Amino acid sequence: MRETPDLLIAGIERVRDIMVGGWGGTAVACCDTALLEAALAALPIGVILVDGQDRIVLANRAAEETRGIRAGEIMGKHVLLCHPEKSREKVQRALAFLRGREGAAFRRMVVDTRRDRRWENTYVALRDESGNHLGAMVVTADITERVRAEEERLTYTLRLEEKLEQARREFEDAVMASLVSLVTVLEARDPYTKGHSLRVYELAVKMAEHLYGVSRVSKEVAVAAQLHDIGKVGIRDVVLSKPGKLADEEMSHIREHPLIGERIVASLPYLDSVARIVRHHHERFDGTGYPDRLGGDQIPLASRIIAVADAYDAMTSSRPYRGAMEPERAAANISEGAGSQFDPALAEVFLELFYSGTLG
Repeated sequence: MRETPDLLIAGIERVRDIMVGGWGGTAVACCDTALLEAALAALPIGVILVDGQDRIVLANRAAEETRGIRAGEIMGKHVLLCHPEKSREKVQRALAFLRGREGAAFRRMVVDTRRDRRWENTYVALRDESGNHLGAMVVTADITERVRAEEERLTYTLRLEEKLEQARREFEDAVMASLVSLVTVLEARDPYTKGHSLRVYELAVKMAEHLYGVSRVSKEVAVAAQLHDIGKVGIRDVVLSKPGKLADEEMSHIREHPLIGERIVASLPYLDSVARIVRHHHERFDGTGYPDRLGGDQIPLASRIIAVADAYDAMTSSRPYRGAMEPERAAANISEGAGSQFDPALAEVFLELFYSGTLG
C-alpha cells in the first residue's frame, strides 16, 4: 500500500508548527486561532488533537464522521477512555512513543469491517520550540476507494499475467509437440530407429523419478530425452542407415548430431538448459566422449542419465549392422561400462531398476 502523500505530511507538519509556534514564530492571535479552528473543521480529513495530559481537546467534523464519534462526548476525556479496554495497552505504547521521541510520527491502517471502510491514521507528536511535549495530533484519511482501486488494478494485473502465462504455456507446448513430431518423422525414415527416442524417454524418466521424484531434474530429463537425437535431422540418410562399419569421415559426420541438436533446441530461449543436455548426451564419464570430452560431474546430470538409457535401448534394438542384444547382456554391458562410459552411481540405479523388473 502506498504511503500518505508527502504533501499531506508537509501539511500536517505545518499545522503542527502553527499550533505550537504560530505564524512566523510569533504567538497565534485570537483571530488566527479562530481561523485555524474553522479550517480544521472544514478539512475533509479527520483531525483530533490531544494535549500533554493525553486529553482530547479537539475533534473536527471529518473525525466525527470517519470514526463514528461525537466531539461533545469525548472532549476533555483521556484518550484511553475513547478506546476499547482490549486495545488500551497498545494505545499507551503509542502515546509513550510519541512522547519519548523527537519528531515522532507513525502511521496505522485501520479496517472497519462493520462499515466496510479503511482508514489511514497518521500520529504526530507536538512540541514547542524548546522541545517540550505539548500533545499529539491524529489525522485520519478515508482510503477505502484508493485501496479498492489498487485491489482492482492488482486483480486485473494478476488476471492478465495468468492469461499471458497460459498463452506462453500453450505456445511452448505447441512448439514442443512440433519438435517431438519432427523426431518421430525423423526416426520413421529408418525402421531400425523407429520409437528410439520414446523408449529412451521412458527409461530415463523412470531413472530420474526414482532418484529425484517429480522434480526439475526429472522434467528436464523428460524433455531432453525426447529431443536428444533431433540433431540427426542434419545427418545424411546414407550414413544413418549404412549397414557396415562407418568410415572416419562418416563417423565425424554422425558425431555432429549433438551439436546440430543443440542449435535447434537452443533457438528457443526457454529450452537453454535442455539444449546443453542434448549437446552432452554422448559424453563419457571418463572424459573420452564427444563433442567436448567432458568427464565426471562436468557432464550435466540429465545427460548422464540419458546416456545410460540411450545406450541400453541402442544395444537392445536391431541395427543394419547387427541384431538386437538380449536385455540381460545389455544390462551386463551397462555394468561393465560403469566408471568409464557411464556414471557408476547412475549405472547402479539402472541395474537396480532392471533387475527388479521396473524397466528393461
